Amino acid sequence: MQHVTRKIAEHVWAILTYEEAWKSFINNYVIARGDHFLLIDTNLRKHREYFVRSLKEIGATEARIEHIYFTHRHADHIGNAELFPSRNNWIHLEDFFELDDFSQTLFGHTFTGKAGEVSKLLFKQLPSHTAGSVAFFDPQSKICFLGDHLCFFAAPIGGVVGYEEDRRLSYLEFVRKWKDQEPQKVAAFREGLELIREWPIEMLATGHGPILQGEIDPFLQQVIQELT
Repeated sequence: MQHVTRKIAEHVWAILTYEEAWKSFINNYVIARGDHFLLIDTNLRKHREYFVRSLKEIGATEARIEHIYFTHRHADHIGNAELFPSRNNWIHLEDFFELDDFSQTLFGHTFTGKAGEVSKLLFKQLPSHTAGSVAFFDPQSKICFLGDHLCFFAAPIGGVVGYEEDRRLSYLEFVRKWKDQEPQKVAAFREGLELIREWPIEMLATGHGPILQGEIDPFLQQVIQELT
């Protein structure tokens, strides 16, 4: 499988690298704001060469990258944090505490709380996956970047971004089975979905696999119904 860089909205790009060991795509995102750029996550370190090349092709040179936001602390999301000055890197405090001593030096900013604003993006802390997992929302593009809270690990990327009906249906089938297997995790997952429904989301930018566009809230409602 090939790595993919795709413009998914006006001033927003997705960089998807394919990790052969996992049979899965890893997603991170780039947002243009005037002459500067914001990054959401930084991919896996082993894919650094493609990640850096994609940033350059987009025009997101080091001097023009203003902030990097991390949805959570896992290696496939913070793998290239060290490429950027620590003062530009933001992570939720509860995930910061879970990092080793060296990794903590890579983050110049932490933020706390269940919801709020971090510089140019809104956030909500999601009660599953990691202690400090968050979803970010860009009010301009109306895209929700939700890391691995809801994602399509090891799924084909289809058209990269679109309605992706087959992927939605297969996800609903997955949660039907999951709700009886891990009820505590399912309850936290459902709570997180209820939180992000408060935003007027038009696109769901996942941490792995295809990106959903169109009728996002009805889809989230369907998932929640399957879990109740």
